[in-house]
Amino acid sequence: MKFLHLSDIHFLREYPKAEKGYNAIFNDMTSPLIQLKKALIMVDLSKIDFVIITGDLVESGMYEDYFSLKCELEKLLGNVPYILTLGNHDNKAAFYKGWFNKECNEPYNTVNEIDNLRIISFDNSVYKNSDGFISNEQYKWLENQLKDGSKKDTILILHHHLIKDQFTTPSVDIDYNFEKIIRESSLVGIFVGHTHHPFNGSFADKPYFSTGSLSFIGHDEGNGIVRFEENAQFSICTYEDGKISVEVISASNDNKLLGIVNFKE
Repeated sequence: MKFLHLSDIHFLREYPKAEKGYNAIFNDMTSPLIQLKKALIMVDLSKIDFVIITGDLVESGMYEDYFSLKCELEKLLGNVPYILTLGNHDNKAAFYKGWFNKECNEPYNTVNEIDNLRIISFDNSVYKNSDGFISNEQYKWLENQLKDGSKKDTILILHHHLIKDQFTTPSVDIDYNFEKIIRESSLVGIFVGHTHHPFNGSFADKPYFSTGSLSFIGHDEGNGIVRFEENAQFSICTYEDGKISVEVISASNDNKLLGIVNFKE
């Protein structure tokens, strides 16, 4: 079984112009839809069983942005199913309205089964909270799902990373009980987004992966200064005999500088 891991699209139908700061990096950024098309051209979709998207679908957008992105995704992917989670740049109310024409502001959790694999989408995001958050209710929901699926190979997808030393930005706050839930589960893989940097490691003895973004990548230069460059990376993942292997693919070799931002200013 093969699937794609996409992340951090940060789409807007139209990005507002900004003279400086974080928002200014979007002034000259190639549309993520163009980057997505470049990525999918490199893949034979007839051999892809499903796609996972690990959050930050849009860049703090409106419901119309979500609706537009959904239409484009479904046009590009055709009959290939996709499973997504939300990130800290995703407004839940706007997402539900644009994706489902539904009034809701709850965490977006789903459970899907594709052939012999179970996919849990777990929402550990809070809009505009860059570090994420897992409530007690969310802990209980995830624990129940992992217990229910204990006999079936499962992958977990979420936005905020779990490993503290994975990246310079903080990981989501977790405790020993969370690690225990993961360790005792039937998970064969954990997939995260948020950092915009590919990573291959282990969390609670489970294989753990992040991929690059389809928008931009940030390089921490110290003292609150971050250099932002254009980015277009995704992963091709293979699930076979209970194991997952991942290949990170660059859809563009253009490392165009988007801006240098001092977050202490």
